[in-house]
Amino acid sequence: MSKKEMRKTTLALMRGLNDNLKAKADDFLFKQLIEHDKFKNAQTIGLVLSMPHEVQTDQIIQYALNQQKSIYVPSTNYETHQMQFQKLEDLNQVALDCKSIRYVNANTPITDHLDLVIVPGVVFNHAGYRIGYGGGYFDEFLSKHQPSTISLVYDIQLSDQIPVEPHDYPVQELIIAKTQKDGGNI
Repeated sequence: MSKKEMRKTTLALMRGLNDNLKAKADDFLFKQLIEHDKFKNAQTIGLVLSMPHEVQTDQIIQYALNQQKSIYVPSTNYETHQMQFQKLEDLNQVALDCKSIRYVNANTPITDHLDLVIVPGVVFNHAGYRIGYGGGYFDEFLSKHQPSTISLVYDIQLSDQIPVEPHDYPVQELIIAKTQKDGGNI
């Protein structure tokens, strides 16, 4: 199966998750992350403003802000194919861009120096390689800046059939939530 086919199939599974199971999985991932040493020790954290089918990040963002951590979210220039991380000081600073991706619509600092990046993706293998949305923004950023990384993943996103390419950059650690009714964490 090609990356494109794997992405399409997995996105359909993510979008089809039962709301109750998804909420329980998101809560499990939130609790696992905030107790993780990488998160506890990080002062500057990069993560995405999630879309409805993804692991929800608003709760993580609000918790981190309450803990006096600095939160940075992607700011993408689609014309130049560049991604930077822009400081998010309040969830009220969020708007939708031309691709319906949430972003910070305030004039806040930009940085490439992050203690931890919570890396998004669509499909992951157990070695930390991932298929994202196809832009290559995160692989480029991670390989250039090499921050500490974690991904929050639903079990339905796992596949060890991912074709790995030379420019792919693996995530250091996965936190995985079961979304099946026989799962141990829901």
